[in-house]
Amino acid sequence: MRGVMLNVMYHFVGRNESLKGISIKKFKEQLDILCAKRKDSEFTLTFDHGTIDHIEIVAPELEKKGIKGEFFIITMIPEEQRIPYIDKQRYLESFYRFDLSKMLCLDLEIEYNPEEAKDYLSMFKFYSIEERYLRFLRDYIIPVETYQTFMNNLFEHKFGNESEFVKNEYMSWEQVIDLHRRGHTIGSHSHYHIGDIDDYSKSIKLIENVLDEKVTCIAYPNGIKKMQDNELKALGIEIAYISTENGKMPYRAERVDCAQLIL
Repeated sequence: MRGVMLNVMYHFVGRNESLKGISIKKFKEQLDILCAKRKDSEFTLTFDHGTIDHIEIVAPELEKKGIKGEFFIITMIPEEQRIPYIDKQRYLESFYRFDLSKMLCLDLEIEYNPEEAKDYLSMFKFYSIEERYLRFLRDYIIPVETYQTFMNNLFEHKFGNESEFVKNEYMSWEQVIDLHRRGHTIGSHSHYHIGDIDDYSKSIKLIENVLDEKVTCIAYPNGIKKMQDNELKALGIEIAYISTENGKMPYRAERVDCAQLIL
């Protein structure tokens, strides 16, 4: 509806379809329709994790239409040349989509029961029951360190050296600076993809040191709010994007996933 702010969430754009991103064709179609139906002030396009397609594919397409995007960086990636286990999970799912949860259960000797998670993350219609189950195990059943160890080991086996992978698949600080110079907004997606105040404090300080500009927006890992409004205010944050309904400005701005965008 014209006049109502629409915030759209993207991750991978124009990459291997198995990564569950959005194709270049679909991305261009969404841009065309958004520009035809809405004013620039009526929508915001946000891009999480800082993958290489954001500067190689996304930014040029936005700039053709005079659109500025908001790019949310996981700062451990350009700073430490490492990626969080949540991203390792994404890449591993591209190879083991329906088997990864079963592989995890087998490795940890856990009974495999995907029906247990049939209603989990129901707002994301594009997840299969196996993908819901993997996230259910991650979020509620398996200790964080145990889950991380499994993903780290399997990722290394499948993809090899992590720092080399980062160089090929993610933006460097130099590329983040380039996006900023081109007029796009750079925000924080936390440092370690945890999302509490310590995690964001570290991330925001790094970005501000690199860009020499205040960070005023964040996007919560997994769309889940983990900070109180007084903590956001103390960090100087004006807007925090979530992925749940009933987001309210300035600290809870709802986003719709691009895969569920109806125009």
